[in-house]
Amino acid sequence: MSRSRKLESAAATNVFQFTLAGLIVFSLALIGGASIITYKLAVVSLPKLAESFAVNPKDKTSSVHVGAWGELLLRDISLERPAEYLTEEVTNPQPETWVFNGLKPDAVKALLLKNGLTAAQATAALTECKEFNSGTQLTPSANFLFSLMPATRAKLYPALAGQNVNLYLDYPYIFPSETVESIYADERQNPDDVALLKRLVYPNGAAQQLADYQFLLNQIPTNERRIALTRALSRQSAVLARLIVKPNTDIDKVAAYWGNMPNVRFTDIRPLLESLKQLPEGGNISLLYLLPKFARDRLYTFPLPPQPGEPTMDCHWSTFNFSNETPDNRFNDPTYAVQYIQKNFYQIAAPSQYGDILLLMNGKNEIKHSAVFLADDIVFTKNGNNYRQPWMLMRISDLLATYPDSPPMKPIYMRHKTD
Repeated sequence: MSRSRKLESAAATNVFQFTLAGLIVFSLALIGGASIITYKLAVVSLPKLAESFAVNPKDKTSSVHVGAWGELLLRDISLERPAEYLTEEVTNPQPETWVFNGLKPDAVKALLLKNGLTAAQATAALTECKEFNSGTQLTPSANFLFSLMPATRAKLYPALAGQNVNLYLDYPYIFPSETVESIYADERQNPDDVALLKRLVYPNGAAQQLADYQFLLNQIPTNERRIALTRALSRQSAVLARLIVKPNTDIDKVAAYWGNMPNVRFTDIRPLLESLKQLPEGGNISLLYLLPKFARDRLYTFPLPPQPGEPTMDCHWSTFNFSNETPDNRFNDPTYAVQYIQKNFYQIAAPSQYGDILLLMNGKNEIKHSAVFLADDIVFTKNGNNYRQPWMLMRISDLLATYPDSPPMKPIYMRHKTD
């Protein structure tokens, strides 16, 4: 009996009794508490508008740029060629050869002596040479190439460029200083391969260049190591750009800047921008939405090696086809490209409109590069006429560093006469 009463007493302590009014108050308290907890969690998980697009001052890779174009969120990125594109190139690397059309061995030797080689080096260069009807072909030996100091390469190789002596003498790898340092520090690389690379690069202004790429590949014993280094050598500094849309963004102002490019249908993009504007925190979209189809299809990609009869997808072909629905392959011809510029563009002091053109001129007033201005200091560019270079967005300052020359390249800005 005593045990039964204890159980009843214990049970009684776990029974809650409420009046109707008390039950209502208790229910409201539970609801209020849950609301407070939910609010606190929401505040933690959803940052305020000012925080949504804030840039960490310690993060040097991203920044926000405001102007007539609206607000752009920019982030520095690096692009490397896909390993699948390298199979044939690195599996069976071809020996480095220099072909001097129209020059006999004595004339080749005189050319080498004129451009910085000692008599011993010039003789060593011609040790393995073949004379043919229209010129001389030589295969530089390891001893010869390793005997060249960076300053010697910096004098000799530019003198040989543009004469079809060797593809990589005409179009060397060019590394801004921070890019080459990142390759040296890349943990994927074998230290022996990095040491070899350091012996072969040479300065051009503030940049470093590599022309002995084929020789370099032939010195690396495994396919895996050749792929790893070749991908690092293909590294390009680019910019990823997004347009910020906030609840107070003026869509009409954005349309006035971005909406006049041929083959950009801003009417189709406006509903997306307006929907982002209605969000409590706003949002952002890739700049791809604001590019014409030609550029949109190619941005941040590397071309495949060209097949016979295909166009050379160089800077001019890319720049002047930027807004074309169908590419015009006449821009493969530099003479046609220059005539097109002279007929359809006029020079301006600085770019300020989407679609302005940037031209890089050398000391001989020759156009060495062209790119399309988008906004702020960002251009759409394809550097070089070979498949090692992607289509990408770059800062103008980085582009200038990629085209060093002595004297430095001069940027010229042009605008279409219809604008």
